[in-house]
Amino acid sequence: MTVGQRIAQKRKELGLSQEELGERLGVSRQAIYKWEADQTLPEIEKLVNLSKLFSVPVGWLLGVEEEPSPENGGELTEEQLKLAEEIARRYIDAIPQPEPAPAPPKRRRKWPFVAAALVLIAVFWHLFGRLDGLDNQYDNLQSSIGNISDSVNRQIDGIASRVESILEAQNTLVADWNADRAPDYRANEITFTLRAVPRTYEEGMTAIFVLESAGERSETPVEPGADHAFSGDVTCPLTDDIRLSVVFVSADGTRQTQLLEQYPYLYSGSFSDAYIVGSPLWVDMRGGDTLPANDHILYSVTATKCVAADIRCGLFRDNQLVTWYEPANSGAPAQVSVFRRPQMTLERGHLYCEALVVTDEYGRERVYPNVPLIAWDDTMQKWDIYASGGVISVDNDPTSWSY
Repeated sequence: MTVGQRIAQKRKELGLSQEELGERLGVSRQAIYKWEADQTLPEIEKLVNLSKLFSVPVGWLLGVEEEPSPENGGELTEEQLKLAEEIARRYIDAIPQPEPAPAPPKRRRKWPFVAAALVLIAVFWHLFGRLDGLDNQYDNLQSSIGNISDSVNRQIDGIASRVESILEAQNTLVADWNADRAPDYRANEITFTLRAVPRTYEEGMTAIFVLESAGERSETPVEPGADHAFSGDVTCPLTDDIRLSVVFVSADGTRQTQLLEQYPYLYSGSFSDAYIVGSPLWVDMRGGDTLPANDHILYSVTATKCVAADIRCGLFRDNQLVTWYEPANSGAPAQVSVFRRPQMTLERGHLYCEALVVTDEYGRERVYPNVPLIAWDDTMQKWDIYASGGVISVDNDPTSWSY
């Protein structure tokens, strides 16, 4: 059952109308109607008041907990009380009684104390059980509130996304468009074959395809073709930030611009991925200032777009080459290279980094550094990858390296 159905069921069991229930809770009849119709959910305070009025847990109203048995509401039954008295009687009978003495002092009876102790035990046992039940109800309520909040947030995000899509569709200037890409990695250029159809075509209308890349802007005028579609080829430098737009020019010279697409990482994504498999420098330098020799430094290159034609590995200090590592005869599988690193002493106060320099089949180079390390001065006890409160980062652009 839904939350609304549970509220309606308990209201009818108590013989209350929607208006009467609203008066007890301090809300209108319309609010009760909306709850029972599952149009809205009661507030937390109202859920607690409904729980008390219906004598059910809040978790049951929310559908996350079974309704407790109404037999005794957690109170001791008559049979349980009789059982407690019988246990007390047998306990008293089992206590040895001393022989009567002349003029004995009046003895206090023990069974009232024992019975009282048993009753207290039962009461405390009942109270602890109720407290555990309240804790479980609170946890279930918190979980239910969290689930409801997540559901509402997802619905709001979905509605906002749909509204944004509708507004974008209503405000767009194009009815249809597409762009085919043809990269030229050797020339480091990319050509787009574009086609754009205006939503509203006017006689005498022309269009201009605009490409923005690496701070350069190119404009290509085109005339309409079949079905009032504008088509043409445009070329620009291959970079990681390319913006493609169309400008519709009406017969009276009015210009309207529509952004078609932004292309991030077209340049970076065209290179192979390279990974340094060996241990990073900061691990090998824990023993002091001497970088130990290593005959089994593995570097893996995964070809994604372009094949790696040449692979070199070396040690760099402040992004300047210290020495190239000698390739080792490894018999390693394809796309894995092995290099031999000589033993060296590193100078403190410099940034050191092992890096892989990969040249692809088109003659393009890219640098793949490992985790760098640095020791600022002689007071430092060990080499580390942290400096000035942050992790040191290096980039892949070959112009940032000297080798």
